[in-house]
Amino acid sequence: MFGTGKNLPRIAMAHDIPYVATASVSDLHDLEAKVTRAMGIGGARYIHIFVPCPLGWGSASENTIRIARLAVECGLFPLFEAEHGEVVSVGKICRRVPVDDYLRLQRRFVHLFRKGAEDRPRIEAIQRMADANIARYGLVDAEDGQ
Repeated sequence: MFGTGKNLPRIAMAHDIPYVATASVSDLHDLEAKVTRAMGIGGARYIHIFVPCPLGWGSASENTIRIARLAVECGLFPLFEAEHGEVVSVGKICRRVPVDDYLRLQRRFVHLFRKGAEDRPRIEAIQRMADANIARYGLVDAEDGQ
């Protein structure tokens, strides 16, 4: 249906890199903690940081942190740490949102929401990707019912 590119953190994990993490500009404390942790580990380290690009993505610059937060909250960008290929911690989603909330703020996805021609199959496919991340990394506690 459409391409998604390579999942670089998982590729790094597959190569048994001592420390792999994902972080987002929406949570600077988490980002700082992961950078500090990586600096204390010998060998290769990889941190994948989610930073929206207002100009390239067609979003208002004042929505940069909001978009970054929504990417995490919908499950498209899971926050985790891995050591030697194994996930050791994940950032749980406190307030789960549908991918629509994330996509609608960006002009690069406007074609999915055209009036009278909403592309629900593609939106649902993106939602399935987010749901798969949520399941793979255990981002939502079962008792939360989300």
